[in-house]
Amino acid sequence: MCIYLGYTQIMIKTIILSICLMGTVIFANEQKENKHLTYDVSVSLLKNIHNDAIVLGNGDKLLYAFIDPLCPHSKKFISMVTKNPKMLSKYQYHLFLYSIPRLNSTDVVSAVYQSLNPVETLLQIMIEEKVHSEKGTETTKTKVDRITTVAQEIDVHKRPYIYIIK
Repeated sequence: MCIYLGYTQIMIKTIILSICLMGTVIFANEQKENKHLTYDVSVSLLKNIHNDAIVLGNGDKLLYAFIDPLCPHSKKFISMVTKNPKMLSKYQYHLFLYSIPRLNSTDVVSAVYQSLNPVETLLQIMIEEKVHSEKGTETTKTKVDRITTVAQEIDVHKRPYIYIIK
């Protein structure tokens, strides 16, 4: 009788485990594959929004970066860049504010773009932790939409997303 009970328990556990594994396979989300555009296509898309960038540095090498002003990784990147004069003299950073939905930074992005001095406002938010927020205007929303369209085309999936021009 003990042997029979042990076998039944093992069978029940096996059936439950099998059902769980099948459910995982059946209901699993498809993994999204990142797009890989050619270099020329990516550069062309970035050139379309070149005038929407907030520019830091005066170097000869051009670097595009998509950042979120509330993203801790973006903050580390901007902090590292601004505290290193050599990096600012070597590169020209064209920054595009591209919100991460879970950080709810849309109004912060709008505040930066509506500011009289976007660079100063961005640095206050990202380095000094002085968060500004404003509802977007039509002009700001149009700029954010242009950046969002390009970011989605390039498949920007993390922040900071950095693209160095050859």
